[in-house]
Amino acid sequence: MSIRKKISEQFEKPEGLLGKLAGKIMSNENKELNEKTISMLKPKNNDGLLEVGFGPGVGIEYVCSTYPSCHVVGFDVSEEMKKLAAARNEEYINEERVELFHGPITSAEKSMQFDGVYSVNSILIWKDPIADLTTIKQLMKPGARIAITLQPHEKGADDETTEEISKIISLYLKEAEFEQITETILDLKPVNAVIVTAVNPL
Repeated sequence: MSIRKKISEQFEKPEGLLGKLAGKIMSNENKELNEKTISMLKPKNNDGLLEVGFGPGVGIEYVCSTYPSCHVVGFDVSEEMKKLAAARNEEYINEERVELFHGPITSAEKSMQFDGVYSVNSILIWKDPIADLTTIKQLMKPGARIAITLQPHEKGADDETTEEISKIISLYLKEAEFEQITETILDLKPVNAVIVTAVNPL
């Protein structure tokens, strides 16, 4: 297996030394995307947020530093990312504002209920996006918002790829019976990104 393919795989389920490298790259690349995505949720005082695929914990750190009364629960399938995110957010974990779980979102306790949900550069590696979104919907309060963001990184990706992905994510959300689905294209380099938002019906 080539080193390029090995590194590529680390972005799907980062592990070991290459996983740490992937985490560092993800921290740099996803910072702006996390900030824009979370702002689309318009968090209010004392909101509970869920991040699916938290990676190195950049988004969680942003929530806790920008919205001091909010708390965050995160799920990620990579144990290495959980370690990195825990180190980054140790202060907030000690304050009991952050809980991190290693595993798929389907392992979440159904008693959990959130005011907002977000995911950045993660949905295309979910094994069953519609089923996972259906699970997420069950964890959301009525009227809660979800924001799914993606900036394509595959070889040959361009702004048209982003447009196509935008439609796919919207279709996933529709199939999971979300409402008020909106697509927002971000003018970024090297390729545009998209944030797709939706609402859990009342």
